[in-house]
Amino acid sequence: MKKKIILGIAAAGTAVAMLPLFAAFEAHVINVTATIENALSVSPLEIAFGTVFPEEVRLATATIAMSRSFFEEPDADDIEYHIRQKPKCFDGEEGFGRVTEVPDPQNPGRTIFVCEDEEFEMLPILCPYLSKEDDKSPDNDGNLAAFHGPTSTPAWTPSVASFFDVFGVLAKSEDDIEDSWTIDLHVPCFIGNCAQDEEIPDEYELDPALESELFGCDLWVEVNRVSRFSDIPR
Repeated sequence: MKKKIILGIAAAGTAVAMLPLFAAFEAHVINVTATIENALSVSPLEIAFGTVFPEEVRLATATIAMSRSFFEEPDADDIEYHIRQKPKCFDGEEGFGRVTEVPDPQNPGRTIFVCEDEEFEMLPILCPYLSKEDDKSPDNDGNLAAFHGPTSTPAWTPSVASFFDVFGVLAKSEDDIEDSWTIDLHVPCFIGNCAQDEEIPDEYELDPALESELFGCDLWVEVNRVSRFSDIPR
């Protein structure tokens, strides 16, 4: 009986010792690589209107196009994107910064914008006074008129920003590889100094204390979806 027990243990030990040999008997390697490129090309990267005056309408153009790598990728077809307006940060001298999204300490179910760099402050909001009009060639993009949303920078929250998104599409299959957007600045007037023509809605008249202040708005062009010809069911 003792011999059988000893032999049993020895056999078990042999089986355990052989397991690694069977596990490594055959192996196959699948090499996974990818080259990551931007799908869009955007220009210019800055629009500086300079000093402007009440009730002026200043025009600028922004071009959103397929990047060269996307255009040259045979299987890539279309890009869906949106333009989102966010507050602009400034250090009080010459440096501009970006906002980031954080939980609202006063309302845990909501988020707010703050400057990434704590030494920067958000400028008075220019976003409500900017219109965006597509080139209508083809007519597959959105539009947004000026005078929209709140005029207070703290009130321009992420949810407000996303509500006023403007959507665009580029598609090789429609020979639409570039969108030209007209960005209009409709300059507001100051309360008590506005013309009687009612060009500026009352709720978009500015506090006179903001005269000579620098205003700002960042236009973020963000890709929603990219599709390929191979995605289309055959």
